[in-house]
Amino acid sequence: MVTEGPFSEPEDVIAGFILIDVKSKEEAVEWAMRMPDPQGDGEGRIELRQVFEP
Repeated sequence: MVTEGPFSEPEDVIAGFILIDVKSKEEAVEWAMRMPDPQGDGEGRIELRQVFEP
């Protein structure tokens, strides 16, 4: 089953995230460098945050 979620139109979406499992900060940076530009104009930003497991 596919649902539209809480937003009816794509332009209403204000944020998103991707969670990746990597072994090092360097590997995370390599993945980030392959991500498409979120703004599409060459000025987008990708923020990397470390997630700690209990």
